Amino acid sequence: MDIKVEMVVVNCPLCGGRRSSPLYREDPYQMVRCSNCKFIFANPRPTLDFLYDHYQRYFPEGEEEREAWRKMMKPVFTRAAQLILKYRERGRLLDVGTGFGFFLEEMRQRGWEVFGAEISQKAVTYAREVLGLTIYSGPFETLSLGDEEFDVISGFYVIEHLPEPMKFLRKCYTLLKPDGLLFLRYPHTTPIKTLLRFFGIENRLYDLPSHLSDFSPKLLQGALERVGFHRVQHLIGGYTLPKPLGKRLASIFFGSLSEGVFYLSGRHFLFPGVSKTLLAFKGERP
Repeated sequence: MDIKVEMVVVNCPLCGGRRSSPLYREDPYQMVRCSNCKFIFANPRPTLDFLYDHYQRYFPEGEEEREAWRKMMKPVFTRAAQLILKYRERGRLLDVGTGFGFFLEEMRQRGWEVFGAEISQKAVTYAREVLGLTIYSGPFETLSLGDEEFDVISGFYVIEHLPEPMKFLRKCYTLLKPDGLLFLRYPHTTPIKTLLRFFGIENRLYDLPSHLSDFSPKLLQGALERVGFHRVQHLIGGYTLPKPLGKRLASIFFGSLSEGVFYLSGRHFLFPGVSKTLLAFKGERP
């Protein structure tokens, strides 16, 4: 069934710039590069109403598909939990875009007080009724939550979905306690798109309209520092385990390769094109 997509032209979500140049097209969508700050984002993009409806259909149906999702993300969630526990052993954690709540389940088992935010009603119902989790329903930016409530806010493959990433970062800053930790996992797709185009390989790796932007580590760090975060760290580590064998083997290979190169370089070289993990701490607001 064809779904009509209503589109809106937007300024750069990072700097507000009005000028951009086309970069890649995945019909009926296109990614552009801001002429001012070089951020890559979808323009025009679907309306907020369309995106809300889109995420009501986003997650898979059925127990088998949910378990495949859990297994796919398990290595990433385990590695994330280990990193967070190095920061502190117990506390209050909010997971934004929590989906079915599997990361919250992981952290609850480790003694944390956990909360989630999710827009998909299907996922909210499962997380609440099956896993017994506390989930705030609706767009994160509109939720009424108290200032400085959380020790950690996490978001796994979330920021690239958001129409207004700067608003998301500012809200995270407000909700975190002093020196609280923001933990993000995000893709970095453009280097792979560029490589595949060089070889003439067509693809839809941007995953439009789900993904509305593509952050480089440099631009994401700059955005965080403008909001007031400091001690920003980018890491390579962990990989997903998709159900299809080919995708799983590719994820393991490139994840292991990029992590090996990262540590052999003294934790300096971030392999282009693979997902990154980011840790940032709440500092003084600039």
